[in-house]
Amino acid sequence: MELLNKSDSEILDIVTPIAKIMIEAWSNDDYDNFIKYFIEQNRKSLDLESFQTQRSWISELGDYSLNKLVTLHKNPSNIVIVWKIAFANRSELGIGVYRFKEENNQVKTQSCIYFQ
Repeated sequence: MELLNKSDSEILDIVTPIAKIMIEAWSNDDYDNFIKYFIEQNRKSLDLESFQTQRSWISELGDYSLNKLVTLHKNPSNIVIVWKIAFANRSELGIGVYRFKEENNQVKTQSCIYFQ
């Protein structure tokens, strides 16, 4: 697929649906769909208990949704995308930082971090 050779627009067309699935899965406490697009190494390190513990830390914010693209940055081995994140139970926006890379000719999430 050669993700790193694609235009920003093409990259966003590929990774935005993945990020939306992950955010929906996070909001719905759906562990299986949340880790579905993670690279294999990270799928092994984020078990169900860790997922639920992390969700409990910020459950008061409610459901998440992508709000606005902040930036897309190409590194030699991955792509970093920063979005503003809307929370159901808070008027101030947060930030979501995602790293995407190719693994076995598929686009996968290397990491995602939410800052409230």
